Amino acid sequence: MAKSKLSEFKEDYYHFTGKLSDINRQIAFAGIALIWVFKKGKELDFQIDDELILPAILIVCALAFDIFQYIYQSITWAIFYTIKNRKYKTEDKKLKSPEYLNYPAWFFFTVKVILVLVAYWKIFDFLLDKFLK
Repeated sequence: MAKSKLSEFKEDYYHFTGKLSDINRQIAFAGIALIWVFKKGKELDFQIDDELILPAILIVCALAFDIFQYIYQSITWAIFYTIKNRKYKTEDKKLKSPEYLNYPAWFFFTVKVILVLVAYWKIFDFLLDKFLK
């Protein structure tokens, strides 16, 4: 197997985590649509089946954590860039960023994925119950 530069692994990491975020977001929206399909009542008398309330809450929380992740990263890297740009007065300076700056983003990323997985597990359980009765 050929050796790769460490920067190439970093590019892969950015690619796959970005892709996972996109897919996770799409699945979350699809989950909301799926819950909508199984609503009870008429259009003016909308009610969610009790078994779908928790998955709906989990999906909304996952979307909130998605937003929190990108808000945090936007603010953190804007501040990091501004401080270093003022210090070095150039954008060509090679720097290493502190690892701990990524920890909150990793937290938000992990939580949002777990929330969607748990929501879909609950939706799957609901569908099995409805269709296998």
